[in-house]
Amino acid sequence: MATTTATILIGSAHQNHSGILPKWSIALTENSRPALIVKSLIDDEQEQVIIPTIEGMIDDLYLVISVCVLKLFEPAGSLNLPARNSLYDIFSEDERKALYERSKKVLGGRKDKVVFHLLEDCHLLHQLDRIDGYPLDYEVTVPHIKREYDPWSKQVAVKKFSY
Repeated sequence: MATTTATILIGSAHQNHSGILPKWSIALTENSRPALIVKSLIDDEQEQVIIPTIEGMIDDLYLVISVCVLKLFEPAGSLNLPARNSLYDIFSEDERKALYERSKKVLGGRKDKVVFHLLEDCHLLHQLDRIDGYPLDYEVTVPHIKREYDPWSKQVAVKKFSY
């Protein structure tokens, strides 16, 4: 069963209090196969499911934001296929790189904000340096402390994180 390891909010920062006024959410589910589940928070648009690459998940997220959320351009192939094809299958490596560069270009000058809320073991924790390559405002939250029941040991464990 897939586990949600990150929630990404897309919207705008409040002019006086920072934070975010969210319009879209993307849930990253992981385990056997990662998926980006895109939902509008302001209308009844149908949810979209995109299967990202492993090594380029941050780039894939910004591609999804450019294409599916902000609708700034349309690539040659659809990101959201009913067969749940991954971006590996839809585009070649060169095509993906070109799409990532196009996303960076079309996002330039926009005032949108992206908030990454990352949980323990989220794959995105290992790709955070890529976020700086994109021009949108952003904020990242990472685990600080966790209290959780462990069914294997039948005990509650507390874990503190340091970065």
